[in-house]
Amino acid sequence: MNKAIDKDWFRRAIKTAGYKSQNAFAEAIGLTGPKFTNTLKGDRRIQADEIEKIAFALGESDRNIKIALGIEVKHSSEYKIAGYVSAADRVVLYDHDDMEADTIELPIFYYPGVTLRVKGESMTPRYKPNEVIGIRLPGLEKPTTSMFGKDVVARLDDGRLVLKTIYKGEEEGTYSLISVNTNVPPIIGASIDWVAPVDFHISL
Repeated sequence: MNKAIDKDWFRRAIKTAGYKSQNAFAEAIGLTGPKFTNTLKGDRRIQADEIEKIAFALGESDRNIKIALGIEVKHSSEYKIAGYVSAADRVVLYDHDDMEADTIELPIFYYPGVTLRVKGESMTPRYKPNEVIGIRLPGLEKPTTSMFGKDVVARLDDGRLVLKTIYKGEEEGTYSLISVNTNVPPIIGASIDWVAPVDFHISL
């Protein structure tokens, strides 16, 4: 930490979020009152997962929490490319060892997911060559209703990984997966192992 912790900011944020006391807030994020107090005093080092929990509980960004804690915040961060999307919206995830070879700096302060690179022009204009896509793994066993009509990466029951727009299928537990590329036929009545929504795609 390179700055003083802004205790007043935390007091205001905790009150605004509707917590009756600092101890009640600490309990909500899985800490004891004394542990959270020591964190605000700078006597205890905060863990990365605790920053996420605090941000979620206060309805704030991770970046704002870090700033209030006096932690230096970079304007960008380096991420490993975990795979790529190629023709016909097929997704390939690298083995862990291969992830070391390709990294990229993004204007995102903290992202808990993985990044994929777009190869080729088959998905233009929505996804351009060399764009970076963010998804969070492991995916969900089945999509939520809010995902319908949106782009996702899905693992089909035959093991294929695809980037498609997902819709509810005619039969229970099945889905229609529509390609961004109109020349690629849709997958109708698909069964899936998991699904992960596309959180962002960025041109660099």
